[in-house]
Amino acid sequence: MDQTVFVLFTGTLVSSCDSCHTESMCQESQERGDTFSGPVLSCVCKDGFVGDGLTCYDTKLCSDSSCCSQGYHWSQDSGCVDTDECSLPDPPCAPTQVCHNTPGSFICVEPSSTARSGPSSKSVRLANGGNSSCSGRVEIFLRGQWGTVCDDQWDLVDAQVVCRQLSCGRVLSAPSVRFGPGSGPIWLDDVVCSGSESQLTDCQHRGIGYHNCGHSEDAGVVCEGKSLQLICGHDKIQMGLNMAAITAMGLNPLSGNLAVRNCSWVRMHNDVVWYEVDAQAGACGNTLRTNRTHAIYSNVLFLYRGNVSFSRPVSLPFSCAYPLDTDTSMNVAVRPVLPTAVGLSGLGSKARASMSLFHTSSFTQPYPSGLITLPVGSPLHVGVSVLVRDPSFVVVLENCYASDSSNPNDTARYFFIQNKCPTDRQQVEVIESGLSRQARFSSLFFLIHGEYSDIYLHCSLSLCDQRSSRCAPSCRIRTSRSVSSSAPLKPLTIGPITWSKSTE
Repeated sequence: MDQTVFVLFTGTLVSSCDSCHTESMCQESQERGDTFSGPVLSCVCKDGFVGDGLTCYDTKLCSDSSCCSQGYHWSQDSGCVDTDECSLPDPPCAPTQVCHNTPGSFICVEPSSTARSGPSSKSVRLANGGNSSCSGRVEIFLRGQWGTVCDDQWDLVDAQVVCRQLSCGRVLSAPSVRFGPGSGPIWLDDVVCSGSESQLTDCQHRGIGYHNCGHSEDAGVVCEGKSLQLICGHDKIQMGLNMAAITAMGLNPLSGNLAVRNCSWVRMHNDVVWYEVDAQAGACGNTLRTNRTHAIYSNVLFLYRGNVSFSRPVSLPFSCAYPLDTDTSMNVAVRPVLPTAVGLSGLGSKARASMSLFHTSSFTQPYPSGLITLPVGSPLHVGVSVLVRDPSFVVVLENCYASDSSNPNDTARYFFIQNKCPTDRQQVEVIESGLSRQARFSSLFFLIHGEYSDIYLHCSLSLCDQRSSRCAPSCRIRTSRSVSSSAPLKPLTIGPITWSKSTE
């Protein structure tokens, strides 16, 4: 499992489920400590899709910017996101101009111009929030001047638009006057957002400069943003709390505990308090949930208010999702001839899985990588290993087959193992599958279609949670299947294997 950084509470707050994309789920979160005052709706993309919930992209179809419009680029976690042209090493505007990013584009403004900057984070800021740039009094820049927003009808959905415009995380609260009164004009009043707007001025309001309130009603926002960090590492899950930002929220960052008290390791580094727990089921109360694509570890960090002897803690749920797929290949050539045999070995591009060919059925000595020869009719002793830290998972051989294409999805296949079981017990023996994080099988190696042509060997695997499933296949008859609910992995590939007749 590669180290991955996840953003907490993914999704977009909305006032109505009608705003959600067709491939997203509309979720209702219940009251959470003193942070939320009631149920809140949010759009979250379904498994296999990424995006903000208002727009979702199929990860099977989109893997690069080919799915994105001009001015947007592909993000593995967020789908198509706006390209900030103004932050490029070579900005597009002349040196005398000010560059302002807009969705999908940018504008260049002369310093004397009063033109608006467009939907950019530079047109909104959060003031008087201490050391956090993701909490404070809402101020927007219009007509060449910074001003405030009145809190009439101000709620979490409106605040979420500000958090997104500032590239902060999900909104935590939408307080009034908490960050003190501002100065200058009050630009917006009676703001009502749907949740899909790219900037606050796109929401419904009385009109620029029209209001019936004073600065004692200036609206504020507290976003997760940089206050909270979550690192999903190979062995550890780490939750980071910014001391200044968390303290400004009235919470004691050193008071935290997980579902099991006094279980996690706590340390402080560069004004960030880190809570650490093993990425393993049951560790400090971790729960493990698996679907067809991911293993998801979840827990809750509870924080208490400062200088209060007894109070209900604020709960910060977090989860780390680790992909269960793996993709590795042995891209070395095999040249079988009748008289002699050597071997092959290789590792794919990802470190989480490997497949090797061994000299004998003891599976102790792998062949070195490089061009090798194998006699027709010789046995292939193939071993597969998947690097999964949690001992709950075992690897299952699903299908192993030969084809004349490097594409594992090629329809012309010669199967050794199919539906977890050997196709011919006289020629194929499954030695281990569904028992540990290793799998092994042996198979006799013959010409396909009687031709000495290049072929490839492929194996598709799955990871099975042995706590809740019977993972070892039952193959008393070839068509029988295991009852396990395992998660499929990407195929492993050996090849090309180049046949060549002996000239001796």
